[in-house]
Amino acid sequence: MKKYKTGIVIGRFQPFHLGHKYVIEKALDLCDRLYLGIGSAQIFNAQNPYSAKKRKQFLELFLKEEGIKDRIINILTIDDFPDDDIWFQLLIKRIPNVEVIVGDNEWVNGIFERHGIPAMRIGYYKRHLLEGTKIRTLLDNKKSISQRVPSYIAKEIHKS
Repeated sequence: MKKYKTGIVIGRFQPFHLGHKYVIEKALDLCDRLYLGIGSAQIFNAQNPYSAKKRKQFLELFLKEEGIKDRIINILTIDDFPDDDIWFQLLIKRIPNVEVIVGDNEWVNGIFERHGIPAMRIGYYKRHLLEGTKIRTLLDNKKSISQRVPSYIAKEIHKS
């Protein structure tokens, strides 16, 4: 499998969970360094209960706890935009050296591929458990999320 110098992983991280951890770890197997993109950064509603600032804190805590901070170039906030091509052009100006996107969001992967940047699909990890909607429902119902998010993230969530 080809090794890339620079890649990007984009997620909403609502909240950060073990599936996100898996994707980032797999991306680091493929890439020397990564950008992490917080998608839908400007959206704050029932389906997106964490602000971009809070999601960035989740990511920073993950990077620190896992000892991989030095392999991350930057954590970017990425606002939604109604035109996919303009969305891509605005983003690529901020990540000019990116060689690959890693993840399984077909909408995002398709945009990158239409612009000549390959997408590496790694497959969802335990999707039946690790889906943001399911985790948010558990949180809303005051149920345990301990098998779905890293313990240090669970502590951060419960502080909020």
